[in-house]
Amino acid sequence: MKLPAPVLPDADGDGVTDQFDREPNTPAGAPVDSHGVAKDTDGDGVPDYKDKQLITPTYCQPVDADGVGKCPDPECCKNPPAPACSNLVFPSVSFKGSATKISSENEAILSSVANTLRSNPSCNILVTGHAGAKGKKGGVDLSSRRVDAVIDYLAEKQGIDRGRFIKQNTPGDAGTVDLNPAN
Repeated sequence: MKLPAPVLPDADGDGVTDQFDREPNTPAGAPVDSHGVAKDTDGDGVPDYKDKQLITPTYCQPVDADGVGKCPDPECCKNPPAPACSNLVFPSVSFKGSATKISSENEAILSSVANTLRSNPSCNILVTGHAGAKGKKGGVDLSSRRVDAVIDYLAEKQGIDRGRFIKQNTPGDAGTVDLNPAN
């Protein structure tokens, strides 16, 4: 006598009979383990058939309802390095004769300097005027007025904070004011 094959019901069609199925209502086609429980490969609490991020690193958990984690910013990006002020290069501003006013040519130069300073808000500038040859009458005063003119233009016309400038007068070419990073 031949016995009929036993019919073991599997209501959800996951391949695990109802009597052993610990999760009897898994959706059709959902991967399950040998106990009929929907697989959760990354252990984030969201079954694989719902998980939009199948492998979520543990440091990105907890996850949202779709299984997508919120990863923290990497250590390298939390405190970006300060700009290298010493790598900045600024042009010199030239004056003719005994002029102390900023010419239109110098306005263009100083506008470029201002843009660089806005892009590097932690960098300060050493503004150096030159008194000319040693003992030249009025050289220090002229140099100082030119330095003030450069700083005034950058502060008043370009909106750069005056606290970012350090004034200095030294011997040298009396017709120029040099700009250098001070940090």
